Amino acid sequence: MKFATATLAVLAAAGTVSADNWLDQLGNSFKNKGQEIAACAKASSQLSCNAKYDIPASSSANCCFNGALVDGGKQSGLILSTSFWTTTAADPANNGPKDSTTIHGFAVSGIPEYTGAQIVDVMAKYDPALKAYYDKYFKDLNGDAPSFLEHEYNKHGTCYTTMRPSCQPKLPWISQADFAVLNYFRQIAHKFAELPTYDILKAAGIVPDANKTYQLADVQAALKEAHGATPFVGCNKKGEMNEFWYFNFVQGSVNFGRYEPTESTTKSTCPATLKYLPKP
Repeated sequence: MKFATATLAVLAAAGTVSADNWLDQLGNSFKNKGQEIAACAKASSQLSCNAKYDIPASSSANCCFNGALVDGGKQSGLILSTSFWTTTAADPANNGPKDSTTIHGFAVSGIPEYTGAQIVDVMAKYDPALKAYYDKYFKDLNGDAPSFLEHEYNKHGTCYTTMRPSCQPKLPWISQADFAVLNYFRQIAHKFAELPTYDILKAAGIVPDANKTYQLADVQAALKEAHGATPFVGCNKKGEMNEFWYFNFVQGSVNFGRYEPTESTTKSTCPATLKYLPKP
């Protein structure tokens, strides 16, 4: 096929324009991505609930900072690592190990909810050791751990901006939503193992005993020494110690950020002299 000289000139010019447009688009793409990375890096230097500048809810920087889910909303970065000391389950197996508290979770939309069965499946598929850990340490009073997992994730895990699927890396072997869920429960397990409440209290001479009482101040002091800040210590109406909340701010994401202990914002529900009953 033959083209006239004028036609070739037009085609050449069109090709040049297309190439220039493509380069402009590529340059803008790199520029935008660079701006996002810079904004994210700056946001990740801020401690949750203590940002020194405004980070809009709609900003991609909220992938690196636990901010508000909606403009004008509250930031979601006061994170509680919580555990139970249960002695009253109808089936003693649901009290958990006799020498350990049990995992409760992290307490604090665009973030998908998961059923308990889906959460169990994610752990079983991608981290069987994590599932085994939860089988041992995550107990529901009625033996329905999947339902408890579902409640904890859908109530609390969906509160954090850094948990949004779009904030997770794109990997060929796992969806972004599953990646967020998997590492959320990994982080909970990590924080639980990092502060073995039973062992901390035992080292301070505070052990379960139906015939003894302990001072709340001594319990708080032992746990503060380990955590770096005073946690919430909870009791039932009989003055029996049954739960612990370790408060943290976080620099970066919930799943991979640096946690900084902070004082409990909730007053203990225990009397000055409390009971610490053994598990049956």
